[in-house]
Parts: sequence; C-alpha cells; structure tokens
Amino acid sequence: MFKELVEKRRSIRKYKSDRIKQEELKIILESALKSPTGKNLDSLQFILIEDEKILDELSHFKSHGAGFLKGAKAAIAVLTDKELASVTYNQDACIAATVIQFQAEDLDIGSCWANVRGATNDEGRISEDVIREALEIPAKYNVECIIGLGYKAEIPSEKRKKEFESHVHYEKF
Repeated sequence: MFKELVEKRRSIRKYKSDRIKQEELKIILESALKSPTGKNLDSLQFILIEDEKILDELSHFKSHGAGFLKGAKAAIAVLTDKELASVTYNQDACIAATVIQFQAEDLDIGSCWANVRGATNDEGRISEDVIREALEIPAKYNVECIIGLGYKAEIPSEKRKKEFESHVHYEKF
C-alpha cells in the first residue's frame, strides 16, 4: 500500500555489496518512464550507471552530498529535455525521481537523491557540467539529480513526525 511506502522510505546511503538484479532495475526504470509530465510531453531521459569507476567519479560531482554514490551498486541520472519542456522540465524530473525512489522502496532497494542544480564541486566547477562531461550528455538536457541505489546496509532511525496542524492549512494560510 502506498501509505506504508511513504512511511517506510528513508534516504539510504550505505549499501550491501550485492549487485542489483537487472529485472529490478528494469522495473524501476519502467515505472520512472510512466511518471506524469507537464502537458504529457515526453521530456524524460534516464542514464543507468552500474560501472564502479563511473560511480566513483560521480561521487565527487559536488563538494558535499554525493559521496554515497561511491558505494552505490547503481545510480540513475534523471534528465529532461529543456527544449521540449521549457516550462516544466525541473518539475518533470523531480516527479520521476520521486517515482524512482518509491519504486525502489517497493522492491526493498535503498535509494538516496543527490541534487545537482546549483551545486559545484571542490574545484568550483558547476556540477551539472561535471556530470554532463562524465556521462556525455547533450546540452539540451537538464541534469536534475542522480539517485543512488543498492540493497540496504543501514536502517536509519524513524522519520520525525510532523505536526499536521502546524503544516496543513485550510482555505487560507
């Protein structure tokens, strides 16, 4: 049930050494391809990365917050066509990335989102440019995030409960 997935899903940054089954990766990617997009434009593209050297290289694409990619068994770069979906490309990518994370959780695969937009690496290079070069991505595509994947080697503490009344408003703020 979806409600249980929402309760259960956590960012997982430590992974077991087992490779993810190809059929599970395909299920995750097929689900991502079914993500809603603005005006139903076919703007989404995904790059599946399983090569350890590339994952290690990508773990340095920004100064902080991508190191877990080095231990990931796979990662998915979430891209959108900026020319095709000039108004909604960021939202389209974020929706697809969320679908990836929930589908992974449904398969009991851990995931963690590494944001790209606005980030730089230790040398001051724009993170999107670093990734674009490493993965040979054409300029017309936005690189929104990279989702690290792997079988869970950690169980984080429970999510902090948010007070419903202080976050949900009716009719007006």
